[in-house]
Amino acid sequence: MKEHIKDNLINFFIIVTMINIVIFICGTFMAPDQNITYAAFLVPIIDGILGVIPGLVMYSKRELTVKQMIVREIIQFVMVEIIILLFSFGFSGFKIADLKMIGVVALSVAVVYISVLLIRFFLDSRKAKKMTDDLKAFQNALTGDKPGE
Repeated sequence: MKEHIKDNLINFFIIVTMINIVIFICGTFMAPDQNITYAAFLVPIIDGILGVIPGLVMYSKRELTVKQMIVREIIQFVMVEIIILLFSFGFSGFKIADLKMIGVVALSVAVVYISVLLIRFFLDSRKAKKMTDDLKAFQNALTGDKPGE
């Protein structure tokens, strides 16, 4: 459970960073003349919290198969999309005029979600390679072999 919370905390910081990048890119192209207030700095933090909620809720103590992991990621993605769209547009009511913005937000959520998955994959791969290299070095030290023999 402690490792799961740590993973979600890492995801939170990646999400907040990616949301800041997306807001910058979307704002530059869609509303370059708009000024933002200090309250706008809370949006990535709130969205980051909302983005990790499905990951916290869908915790599993047992090891999942690849198929179960893919299904879980799809369910989490759909949950994140729904949560973000509801918090962004749902409480005030969806309007046809907001359709373009809803599409941009939904696409942005997808980009951030996929980015988080890719970043975590590369971080986990690097960690796994280091652990494998350390294990090989430990085995070599036990058997007296020198690296490269």
